[in-house]
Parts: sequence; C-alpha cells; structure tokens
Amino acid sequence: MKLIFGSTCIFIAFFSVNKYVFSSKVYEGASLVTDIISSYPVNIFDFKETMDKYAQHLCYVNEEVLEFQNVSIDECITQHENNKAQCADKIFRLAPLNLQSKDIVLDYSQQYKHCALPYKYIVG
Repeated sequence: MKLIFGSTCIFIAFFSVNKYVFSSKVYEGASLVTDIISSYPVNIFDFKETMDKYAQHLCYVNEEVLEFQNVSIDECITQHENNKAQCADKIFRLAPLNLQSKDIVLDYSQQYKHCALPYKYIVG
C-alpha cells in the first residue's frame, strides 16, 4: 500500500514539475512561434498543440498590454480556453497535414492567435 501511494506521489510530482517548470521555459525566449519550431515540415497535429500552449504563454508575457485593456491574465486564459476548439476548427480545417515552410507556419499562427486571443497589440 505504501509503495502504491509513494509511486502515485512521485508521478504527480514529476507531472507537475514537467508541466509548470520545463514546458514553460521552452517559450521564454520566443517572440514568434517559429522560434520554437526547429525543423520543417511541421505536423499539423503537433502544431495545434504547440499553438495551444503558446497562446497561454502570450497571455502571461503580455500582462501590461492586457492590463491597459482592462483584461486580467486569468480572463485571457479563459478566453483562450473558450475559443481554442472553435478557432482550431476554423483555422486548421483546410490546412495540409504538414506545414512546409516558416512563412506558412507564421500565417497559421497569426490567424490562430487573432481568433483565440481577440485582444489588440498582443505581441507574439
């Protein structure tokens, strides 16, 4: 019983550290989503997941811009959570399975960002 409880605690601790420490550092120096992507072509399913995490990152790094618009970080994240499925369907429904170039990735990322985070002057 102690072994099962201990294993569960270790698993939860590992998951939490991975989610909140390592995954957030990936986006720290990124000014565009193409700074994160290292090789092309990019699988559309991987790109959707990257954009989901990157949009949340944009809420945190644009705190001053959001405050100027009277929007909190929590409201930004909630807005993204509410819009992400609809925007992914709208933006990526006719996208190819593999995005071949940096320009195409930038185009899709900007469209998704504007749909999922409908705030002015968000940089990223």
